[in-house]
Amino acid sequence: MNSSLINKLKNISEKEKQFLVQKIFSKVSKKYDLMNDVMSLGLHRTWKSYFVDLIEINTESNVLDIASGSGDIIKLLMKKAAANFFSLDANKDMQTQAKKKINDKNVKFVNAFAEKLPFEKKYFDVVTVSFGMRNFSNINKSLSQVFEVLKDSGTFYCLEFSQINNKILNNFYQLYSKLIPTYGGILVNDSDSYKYLIKSIENFPNQVELSKKMKDAGFKKIEVLDIIDGLASIHIARK
Repeated sequence: MNSSLINKLKNISEKEKQFLVQKIFSKVSKKYDLMNDVMSLGLHRTWKSYFVDLIEINTESNVLDIASGSGDIIKLLMKKAAANFFSLDANKDMQTQAKKKINDKNVKFVNAFAEKLPFEKKYFDVVTVSFGMRNFSNINKSLSQVFEVLKDSGTFYCLEFSQINNKILNNFYQLYSKLIPTYGGILVNDSDSYKYLIKSIENFPNQVELSKKMKDAGFKKIEVLDIIDGLASIHIARK
């Protein structure tokens, strides 16, 4: 893996980031769920359940889950309603893992990047992304694409790691984050992928900055919910 790209993550080109992210997720696809457990001390499962509880869908809804990964969000949403689901991910190896979890006629798997969504305008009632936006090669382009494919009455839901407000908790996280690549080396023999994930969190916009990006993309109503004082946050955006 290219460690130099990881070290200068904030300043690499879109193509370089796409290449790096594809390589990392192909490598970790079979152990992706374990990786999430290590990154969040297992808390991501609770956060995703809370996230899905906020999402309003019914049997008539067209729902797009971007950076769908191994399919956690789709699987949880399916328990709420038999909607028309689209599971989109740029990485085919990750989609292979998702297909093992999900086998349902209401779920369509789409291999594409968030920066160029292959859907008609104003098609979706709901668009979601969970711990995937920080891997986009261009967040602004992706948000504009989400805005275009979302109906005027639709809602965009985003769950991501964010900026911790509490100083003591932040100090603890900073210490823990330095250990995560070591854990990755021990558990899955892959410290570089974990180094990337930590870097991607460090470089990701905070709650205010991400809200501004959403406004710049055209969203008018944005609600932000912090989880564990900002360790993660949920953005709910409407037109």
